[in-house]
Amino acid sequence: MSITPRSFVPLALAVFCLRAGAAVPAPEKLLPKETVLVLTAPDWAKATLFWTNAPYARLWQDPSFKPFKDKFLDKFTNSVIKPLEQNLGIKFSDYEGLAQGQVTFALVQVTPKDKSDSSLAGILLMDTKDHAGQLKTTLSQAIKKWAEAGKPMKSQKIRETDFTTLIISPDDLSLKKIFPGLKPAEPPDDSAAKSPPRNLQLTVGQSDSLLLISDSTEAIEKVLNRQAGGMVPPLEESPAFQADYGARLRGSPLYFWLSAKALVEMITKPTAGADADATASAARMDTFFSATGLANLTSASLSYQSFPEGTFAQFFLAVPEEKRPALLKIFAAEAKDSGPPPFVPADAVKFWRWRLNMARSWKSLEAMLNDLVPAAFMAQINAVFQMAGKDKDEHYDLKTELLDNLGDDIIGYEKAAKAAKLADLRSPPALYLLGSPNADKLAAALKVLLAIPFQGAPIKDREFLGRKIYTAAPPAVGNEAASGVSFSASGGYLAISSDPSMLEEYLRSSESKTKSLMDMPGLADAAQKVGGMGTGLFGFENENQSVRPVFEVFRKHPLTVQDFLGIPLPATAGGDQLESLLQWADFSLLPSFDSVSKYFYFSVYAGTFSSDGFALKMYMPTPPQLRQ
Repeated sequence: MSITPRSFVPLALAVFCLRAGAAVPAPEKLLPKETVLVLTAPDWAKATLFWTNAPYARLWQDPSFKPFKDKFLDKFTNSVIKPLEQNLGIKFSDYEGLAQGQVTFALVQVTPKDKSDSSLAGILLMDTKDHAGQLKTTLSQAIKKWAEAGKPMKSQKIRETDFTTLIISPDDLSLKKIFPGLKPAEPPDDSAAKSPPRNLQLTVGQSDSLLLISDSTEAIEKVLNRQAGGMVPPLEESPAFQADYGARLRGSPLYFWLSAKALVEMITKPTAGADADATASAARMDTFFSATGLANLTSASLSYQSFPEGTFAQFFLAVPEEKRPALLKIFAAEAKDSGPPPFVPADAVKFWRWRLNMARSWKSLEAMLNDLVPAAFMAQINAVFQMAGKDKDEHYDLKTELLDNLGDDIIGYEKAAKAAKLADLRSPPALYLLGSPNADKLAAALKVLLAIPFQGAPIKDREFLGRKIYTAAPPAVGNEAASGVSFSASGGYLAISSDPSMLEEYLRSSESKTKSLMDMPGLADAAQKVGGMGTGLFGFENENQSVRPVFEVFRKHPLTVQDFLGIPLPATAGGDQLESLLQWADFSLLPSFDSVSKYFYFSVYAGTFSSDGFALKMYMPTPPQLRQ
């Protein structure tokens, strides 16, 4: 078949239309192999459906939440959105509805033409699909406004595609400019920079239906090469990404992935021509990553999946078992029963159980610290342990008494705050238990250990149901007595609490017939979603009960930044700015918790160590009243 001039025109038009309407590749095909970090919603419509169906998103849309939401959004719009739009010369509303395919942010390793060392470049990608015409119009209008406002910019072509680089001064990015209503923090006297900050060059353009925004033309060039099917290797060819994508990320409406190996290499490698401080800092980081073994990490990822019955999330640290970091070995749980024992009451709002071999972890931690901290410091720590208890028994060895009597079971659980006060929220009733082959000996060792930080303050004891309850408290400050900690040995555990009633409840549990948390409806089924209760690490939270007192405190008491942090935050550290931001939220407009309690249910999580790495799986069942 020959191509005549008459047939060439429609053929050329067909090829052009196919090119213009070509589908944008998926993130793993569009991003280059040198991608270090990616946060993506591969399909914006699915991600939006995921978010809008989530219980907390539905809470935000509840009519009873409207007074609080409207006032907050009004403050946010007037204090942030409008000043930012004026500063940048754009209107965010012009971009609403443009996202139709993927929305991706990535950090890509690039080597600028004028440098020998690689650096990280950020790039934002948004696929508008059949809204490409609207995107073109919107970008043209924005560029025209920038030009009319006298903003410095330059035009260039990258792979035959038009791009505009906006040159943004540091002043344009200052908090004072973006948030004109905020009082800027006063910099400390010694904070003068060695060299003035450089302008930010943000390059913006459109390729077919794809919006690209980046601080690096090299990053844009790599993505355009991938979009055109060029020779730049894609992210999907990275073995680390392949393993995570196939096992966890595929089909997720939203996921995060990090090349931990590449990031560590960049942190620990000094750049060419770096000064002495930068070189020394890189050396210190190299020592830290080597001593902890974190240099062996391959990748980290976080993914979500949504189902009618609930939401599942998984955080994964990839590292081969034979290269498992020392830091992970310290915290590695053994695959044993980690469900709630019968004595954990049904009204516990939080629970976790960790089957950790405490003596082995102690020794591993000690070995790691010997490589990290100065020998003189470790010698001081060892001297304290060696001297402890010698005043009563010259042969006493505190470290041996502790290590020989530590087991492989750690349990913690909380109850809801007793009253709707901020102090109660900070310190809810809680109990912690350490498994022990000889809990009485462990209690005796704890008495000796607590005498060190409590400066020899006497440890009182009392009888309760045939068991000794010990209470230690630091010396009083002024006229205020300091709160103490109580502990007792029973049932193969050393129980510790700052709330004596929690400790007494535990000591009565062998005689009590109260309902156990283990009997909670739906708990066992939810646990199966995260691998069951035999992984060695399992946790639970009843948000329906734990959030209730928080709601009431926020509604009834005006709160300051100090209330949230527990300590005053100086103006030089951003205290005034945070105080201003806090005023945007009028918590007195929150509805009563009972009117929105249907949006809160419970969640579970479990941690698992495998030959490939560590997985932390989380599951939130859909609240019964929201199920269709």
